[in-house]
Amino acid sequence: MNILDRIVADKKEAVACASRTLPEAELRDRIADMPWVGRGFEERLMRPGPGGVNVIAEVKRASPSKGDICKDLDAAQCARDYEAGGAAAISVLTDTPYFKGCLDDLRKVRAAVALPVLRKEFIIASYQLYEARATGADAVLLIARILAPAQLTELLDQTHQLGMGALVEIHSADDYAAAHMAGSRLIGINNRNLATFDTDLQTAMGLKNLLHPGEVAVAASGINRRADIERNLAGGIFNFLIGESLVRAPDRVAFLKSLIALVECPAR
Repeated sequence: MNILDRIVADKKEAVACASRTLPEAELRDRIADMPWVGRGFEERLMRPGPGGVNVIAEVKRASPSKGDICKDLDAAQCARDYEAGGAAAISVLTDTPYFKGCLDDLRKVRAAVALPVLRKEFIIASYQLYEARATGADAVLLIARILAPAQLTELLDQTHQLGMGALVEIHSADDYAAAHMAGSRLIGINNRNLATFDTDLQTAMGLKNLLHPGEVAVAASGINRRADIERNLAGGIFNFLIGESLVRAPDRVAFLKSLIALVECPAR
């Protein structure tokens, strides 16, 4: 199996285990008793922000391709740095075996900032949507490549019924066709091939041309400097999901401001 296949296989086991520990019916009851005011994740990204750019800044400790990025990361403080730097939203990786994240990170981040919070996860079942909502996620990531088209449509509809937004990730024209048919508004174009974890910055700029009116692109993976953002801006992309380069930055606030062009870019 490739990396993605292994992750999905492990995720199926993890979801089955979690549902035995905390049944879905109990999650639904928790949600019913929770006051909820969403923070408008999708709406925030439908138009450019300050500097003509929106950045979804990611809380990320590790990855299968890079290993540890910042294993001792304080998720709440990292999110506060991102908010101070001008992020439009925060993405929180909640996968533990491969990315060393957890749902508690998401809970802490939402309590620490006023920005919309995305649960970035390999979602394969409705159970994970209820988990996300119960933990305080304003939106979830749905990866077209790991879902059948009918399943993507069903999960997207359930996401909206729960009052959350969705970022639907694609990496190919076939992925886009499924996302379009499902009614996705916010299309995340991953420059990284999740089967091999190879990255090509041309992917987002090429697939952006497939989008229909009313669909908005988010470029993800491999965005490391202002020049990368400017190349995408020239192609009509103004939303960016950025993780590793932000987590590694010595001064996350200043670096994020430089990416958004709120200050002059430092030499890198």
